[in-house]
Amino acid sequence: MLYELRDRFARWLVYRRTVASLRRVPDSTLADAGISRSEIREHARYASLRR
Repeated sequence: MLYELRDRFARWLVYRRTVASLRRVPDSTLADAGISRSEIREHARYASLRR
């Protein structure tokens, strides 16, 4: 159970850091990567599951 909690917390941290990082990126750079502002959370969620 402790390992599961630690893993969930680690995934949450990756999610939060990814969201924060992508929100700082200019719109033009996001567009070059094929990401819209509305998709940031989705991409962060995907990144946290790939961890």
